[in-house]
Amino acid sequence: MQIAEWRTEPVRSMPRQKPGRSKQDYATPVSFIRAIQQRLGIEAFTFDFAADATNAKAAHYWTVVDDALRQPAIAWAARCREGWAWLNPPFGKIAPFAQRCREIRTLGGRVAFLVPAAVGANWFRDFVDGQALVLFLNGRLAFMPDTSKNYPKDCVCCLFSQTVMPGYEVWAWRSRTRGRR
Repeated sequence: MQIAEWRTEPVRSMPRQKPGRSKQDYATPVSFIRAIQQRLGIEAFTFDFAADATNAKAAHYWTVVDDALRQPAIAWAARCREGWAWLNPPFGKIAPFAQRCREIRTLGGRVAFLVPAAVGANWFRDFVDGQALVLFLNGRLAFMPDTSKNYPKDCVCCLFSQTVMPGYEVWAWRSRTRGRR
């Protein structure tokens, strides 16, 4: 028997991609921010590394004009040594942000990094695996402003810190206890 004989579905091609044409500045839902702050035992994030006045999750933040990736790793670490920083990067440009999170962890910084769950991606292999506590989110996020529609992919929140043991956990972030399950 040849392989082609047992194939039951037609071969499909990937949908046509539109690089640079998707919205990249959706805001993280407040309900998730509260849940992660409770999980970390903090009242507020000290800094948001990729934000603007409409979607910042900390009182202090860098905008597109500030260009977070042009800032040295030591500047990032300085903004999150005394507490946890937040990072929900543009999903079209995850790798350099993941690399920076790994770098600032080694400098004593702490950052919560929210991204799609792309565990087969090179950036995940190179900069997250074995470097962060990866919280697989049980419960999809509905990014703002349209909170009526869930984001179509699973997400992870990666906790980069020298005080948090790297590993993996499924986190039911919407549960009342907000605990581990």
